[in-house]
Amino acid sequence: MKCWKPEDFEQAVLKGADFSSVNMQDHLADCVGCRNRYTEWIEEQENWMRQLYPNVLPAAFTEGVMLSISSEEELSEDSVITAAETAAKEPKGIKKRWKLAAAAAALVLFMGAATFFSAPTLADIVRSLFAGYNADTGLLKAQKLGLVQHPNIEVKDKGYMLKIDEAVADSTRVVVALQLFGPDGKHDRNKIAFYNKNHIFIKDEKGNKVGEMYDYGSTDDFYYMMAIFPEPVQTDRLTVEGTIQQLSNTPAKTSITPGNWGFTFNLDLKEANKLTHITPLQGEYTGPDGMTVRLKRLTRMVQGVRLEFDTEISGEALKRSPGELWKEQKLFFHFEDLAGNEIHSVNTRKMPAVDSVMIDGNTPGNKPGLMHWSYTFKELPIDSPYKFVLDGYFVAETDGTSVEFNPQRLKEEPIKLYWKGDRLVLNDFMTVNQPTSEGDKLESSLYVTGDLHNEIFFDKWVVRMADKSEFTTQGRGILSPEGDNWKDGVTVLSSINESNKPFEFRFPALTPVPDKLTLIRTVVGKQYTNTDWSLELFEKKNGR
Repeated sequence: MKCWKPEDFEQAVLKGADFSSVNMQDHLADCVGCRNRYTEWIEEQENWMRQLYPNVLPAAFTEGVMLSISSEEELSEDSVITAAETAAKEPKGIKKRWKLAAAAAALVLFMGAATFFSAPTLADIVRSLFAGYNADTGLLKAQKLGLVQHPNIEVKDKGYMLKIDEAVADSTRVVVALQLFGPDGKHDRNKIAFYNKNHIFIKDEKGNKVGEMYDYGSTDDFYYMMAIFPEPVQTDRLTVEGTIQQLSNTPAKTSITPGNWGFTFNLDLKEANKLTHITPLQGEYTGPDGMTVRLKRLTRMVQGVRLEFDTEISGEALKRSPGELWKEQKLFFHFEDLAGNEIHSVNTRKMPAVDSVMIDGNTPGNKPGLMHWSYTFKELPIDSPYKFVLDGYFVAETDGTSVEFNPQRLKEEPIKLYWKGDRLVLNDFMTVNQPTSEGDKLESSLYVTGDLHNEIFFDKWVVRMADKSEFTTQGRGILSPEGDNWKDGVTVLSSINESNKPFEFRFPALTPVPDKLTLIRTVVGKQYTNTDWSLELFEKKNGR
């Protein structure tokens, strides 16, 4: 697809171009220039339409408006052609602007007529799941397949009107465009906070709650409500039940408007369920240190693709992760095409990386060491071979590595540590004020810099006093992944606010500050990258 000039977007609209098409969305995603020009154009149109008509009207009027614009364009072309002498003297740019002006005038006339007949403005085009960059791959697929549903919900109370015109649902997730208009007729994006008295539940045909919607954000044009199911729902109908009892000027919430904007509507999943296909997978690998991975199946739904697999660690590996420790584990892997180009990656430290995970989960199996996993992706290739590549994994294991230090001399004599692939430097020790709801609270802070090969989220660190009493530390700061390949990435420790202030291990204040402490890592999130396995996958279209 060729790149467009700014005026091309206006001409395209007049000719009925579909900016939500997959080809157009792919081009805009790849082309920075077109994306910037398109965004500027959308913002200009949005501001103009909102100034003219802040409220949203039904979508039925859109086709009539565009058809009328098209007729007006044809009329303006005839006028220019018949005025041969005038046209011969005018530059081409003037003709183009004249045509656009005529079309714009037609728009204003039709929008004026809309007031009399209660017909819509074009603002509803902007406030749509499929306007601009609101729609992801799953929504575009649903639109193409005719699976967009229109609940036509309209609830009024205390001068506010809640509207829902669009919803998309399959066994992967439910997406809803919720709008709220105030007494002035303008859309208010910051009036509903979804907690406490405001929530939207999703229920199956038996009335079981299968999900709760959250505000995905990403746009100011509506409340982008979404519920992603941890596993595909097995039902032909979903019910969306909304309880909205409180509006507030979030986030301050100093002014609260009570009321009732509750709603209920059903979503039909029959057609979407017909398009769900399962592809069994056969592939198993056992790494040198006792981790076995078994791929199970791919479930392709309209809005997502779910990968399921099991992991199991050996009896020898369980000895390193006694009790419940073995349940703290994480795989990192990626998909690539046959040329080695990345498609998606999971839990990688390589930067940049492509992440399209919508939701993931893991559940312990019926015996120690067995874990069931699932990852739902926005998209994976179909009718084209690609590879699943296992890059490695983390498992929480007992450690016990320790170092003794004098906190009073750390600033002058930093201590460097090299523990199981991790590089740490103990830089300083201070007593700091930590603001709390009950006033300032004194805490001890051990300043640390370095980068970690292992997974700090599974680590447990304690500080031991000379009398053997111990304090569990809490990390405070930023963890930044860094890496240029799939296996050798690290996590860099840095501060939250000040670039010259290190990561901190916080624990209760020690007064007076002792001259001897011991830092102990009791549990380490051990990283294993000595895996060597990939499996070619191929999924036929429509499961055939």
